[in-house]
Amino acid sequence: MNQHSAFLRPHHGKTNNSLSSNSSSSTSNDTDENSTIKNLIYKHITKGQQSTMTTTLNKGTMRGILGEVGNMTLSNKPMISKPKIIQQQSSFATIIESKSVVSVPPPAPPPVVIPSITTTTATTVVDEEVEEIISDYEDDEYVSDVPAEFDCDSGDRHNIITASEYVGEICKYWRELEERTPIRQNFLLNRREGTASPQNRAVLIDWLYQVHDRFKLLSDTFHMTVNFIDRYLQLVDVSKHDLQLIGSAALLLACKYEEMTIPGMNDFVYVSDNAYSKEDMKEMERRIISTLSYDLGRPLSINYLRRYSKIIQATDLEHTLGKYLLDLTFIDHSFSHLLPSYVAACASFLSRYLLAYKRVTPSTSMSLLVEHLWPAKFMLYHTGYTYEQLRQGIEQLGQLLIGQETAKLKSVHKKFSQSNMFSIAQHNCCKSAFVQIALTRLTK
Repeated sequence: MNQHSAFLRPHHGKTNNSLSSNSSSSTSNDTDENSTIKNLIYKHITKGQQSTMTTTLNKGTMRGILGEVGNMTLSNKPMISKPKIIQQQSSFATIIESKSVVSVPPPAPPPVVIPSITTTTATTVVDEEVEEIISDYEDDEYVSDVPAEFDCDSGDRHNIITASEYVGEICKYWRELEERTPIRQNFLLNRREGTASPQNRAVLIDWLYQVHDRFKLLSDTFHMTVNFIDRYLQLVDVSKHDLQLIGSAALLLACKYEEMTIPGMNDFVYVSDNAYSKEDMKEMERRIISTLSYDLGRPLSINYLRRYSKIIQATDLEHTLGKYLLDLTFIDHSFSHLLPSYVAACASFLSRYLLAYKRVTPSTSMSLLVEHLWPAKFMLYHTGYTYEQLRQGIEQLGQLLIGQETAKLKSVHKKFSQSNMFSIAQHNCCKSAFVQIALTRLTK
């Protein structure tokens, strides 16, 4: 079974929407070792291009809060070297770069007999050796400890991106790792007055989601940001006035972990309307890393969802709805203590169930439908969860989806209403009445 492109971690193919700034911010960026956007661009362009871009940057285009800041990709031009031909000599191989000839070639010299292997012959020999190596590799048996009835990765053995030989051990390690970094249930309740509350946290996460979307960052970056915030807040009793600084520092730290190109500290300070300084961010970043004991590698629910969508052969629409459900959970404090693997399993099942329910008739057997969506033995082997274990989480996730029509924080809903997300938040399967009926039929 081939790996579906939608379930692979996305590459950086995004572009920056703005590189403009006024003269004062440009001067500040020259001395900012963390604001690398301008320096990274100039590193890869010619002096003539630098002068042109400098003229553009000095025009002084105004930026609105969260409006013109973006995470950029330096170039979409592939870095491909010139084609090479391998010439085999008697004792070593000589690599010759082939060059295109524009001018008319001179008259051919008299033929000279060279007592060595010609280029054509050498190339043929090399091709035969490569084909032999490939043939030997294809003839190798796929060695796996997975029983044949549970095997869903052998078809990907020639796709190195899927790491099919190691994916089982990787998922097992994820489960061990998430158990070692738990988050307490309701860790923000019963705290003294003036400290961060679940409502303050929800507002912070919603704001960070907008910043993350404006910077064009990866989904993994946002998931990791929320992970850092929750693990830090459960250990430190902080003032609600420090939450924005904590969130910005956590997002910057997650960018350093996940992104290829990160926004500079000046950009984070700007989107916060100068509520804090760069030095404040550096100090908070050090505090977060120290408090978490430099243990930043907790697995993310989006990692599990990609895996579950792959093994269950979910469609693009089902996978996107699962991502929407995962992002909704971050706003609600009551989901923080649940293991990422558990939340992802609930989202995977509920997304497929809601899209399948429109074809359900009164005579449809719900037990057979559940077995079709979540084959008991197969999914227990790969996820460690049975449907019975997921029922409470599915119900809780469904109620969260029902409440979106009256929710005040709409950043996640707005993002998943876009066409590139299949407008899944506007889909009929996400309407409150439809979800309520579907959940009622499921829990009977």
